[in-house]
Amino acid sequence: MSPLAIATVHAPREDATLRAQGIEPLTVEWEPPARGDLTAVALLTRAYADGDVEQANHEAMSRLDTARPHLMSAGLAGDIVPGLEDRMILHPGPPVEWEHVGPPLRRALIGAVLLEGWAPDADAAVAALEQGAIALQPAHAHGVAAPMCAVLSPSMAAWGVTDESSGVEAWAPFLDPQVDALWSGDHSVAAIRRQRVMADRIAPGIAAALAVTGPVDLAAIAAEAEAMGDDGVVEHRAASMLLMRALFEGLTTRALDALPPLAALTSGNDRFALPLMAAGAHTALQATLGVPRSTLIAAITSNGTDVGVMLSGLPGAWFTAPAPIPDLAEYIEGRSAVDAAPWIGDQGLLELVGIDARLCLDHDEAPSVATGIVARGHAGWIGEGSASTPMAPIRDALMTLLPAPGIVA
Repeated sequence: MSPLAIATVHAPREDATLRAQGIEPLTVEWEPPARGDLTAVALLTRAYADGDVEQANHEAMSRLDTARPHLMSAGLAGDIVPGLEDRMILHPGPPVEWEHVGPPLRRALIGAVLLEGWAPDADAAVAALEQGAIALQPAHAHGVAAPMCAVLSPSMAAWGVTDESSGVEAWAPFLDPQVDALWSGDHSVAAIRRQRVMADRIAPGIAAALAVTGPVDLAAIAAEAEAMGDDGVVEHRAASMLLMRALFEGLTTRALDALPPLAALTSGNDRFALPLMAAGAHTALQATLGVPRSTLIAAITSNGTDVGVMLSGLPGAWFTAPAPIPDLAEYIEGRSAVDAAPWIGDQGLLELVGIDARLCLDHDEAPSVATGIVARGHAGWIGEGSASTPMAPIRDALMTLLPAPGIVA
């Protein structure tokens, strides 16, 4: 006679009872979908049973698989970013009104106003922003990826990227080292001076170099950089070096005067390639926008006040929740979570390719985004960590995309 075998499913107390009786249970680790939330289970049932969703996701994934972003240009943002008008600043994350902007992004926006000469000092800049004399728009709406507190105004330097497969374009601001940096919420004289150097000398030099080298294959750089140790999310040291190597011939041939400030900008700047790679990911994700009923996540980003989620099947529709403080964090000496501002930036685009909102809800686990941490009460970078995306916006987006029968979305 075969020995008695009893299987248990996620039942630790029953397991202990059986073992006390000399019976070793056959344990099965299992949890119900969405931790048994019946509303979520009903939503998942609709989502997984819908053949149109499967077909849409297959189409969206094929667009991601064939994406091949290339660096095509560099120049003044006002010249190369469509729709970026005078007295307009693009910011990371979903839309946000000035009165709800958190301190780090406020400081970066003030810096942009001062750089543009739209106000003579910080107090006047705040007044102009309060009065709505300067338009604030999400970078995402203009195809721009803005990591951390980086903002983009017409006189700033910008990268231009194109996905050769789809033709989708994206742009990103240049990212300077973390000391006296606009992206860390610093609008000091040094931070603004560096923005002018990037716009007046470095971006034109890179544009001249690209005229010699031709487009730079960012997917190839990303693959080689990963083999050299970059994680492709926080670490971009190898990618920055490989980018410089790709541009070097053109720089020495056509833009020697750009080399000294470029060397100063990239020296010790492990994030130089970050916005460029984020723009590359943005082109791929934007190519999935508008695929009807696709549940792939096309954007998760934060303005420092709210996290915004957008699905491929709902282009332009933001679903939001309060931005969390990054967790699993490592702080510089003397700083802690008490000093940290909530997660901010578009850098999460680098981690989203191919993520299905259905799986997030099924496992009750939203993506965590690796991010730098900026200070809440003063300018500056104070550490690195990861930010957990709230589940509510993902769930809300799915419920809008796939409403229950009888409910109009």
